[in-house]
Amino acid sequence: MIVVNHLTAAMLFGIGLHAAVTRRNLVKIVMGLSLMEASGYLLLLSMAYRAGSTAPVRIDPAPGQAGNVADPMLQNICLTAIVIGVAITGVFLAVVVRLAQHHRSVDAGRIRDLRG
Repeated sequence: MIVVNHLTAAMLFGIGLHAAVTRRNLVKIVMGLSLMEASGYLLLLSMAYRAGSTAPVRIDPAPGQAGNVADPMLQNICLTAIVIGVAITGVFLAVVVRLAQHHRSVDAGRIRDLRG
């Protein structure tokens, strides 16, 4: 199952990279970058998976026996990365809206040609 998740993360990253590099529409470029972020989240959560594990919350554990518990650190990092990624995507989309209002286009090539 872990290999499938890693391959899916690589495929999502490739699709996002393709969209970010080959598209000229700024909204599609932002969507490609968001796909690349999502692949990172999937990879982090796949690394935190442990077969047959339980939640790391124990009411009365025996001394020296942790048992087979999942590592919550990568899940916490992933949750933090999702919040930061949403904020960055919002800023990117706000910049795209301002560019569209100013240049009347979301075409990256046309906006680049208007530089003086």
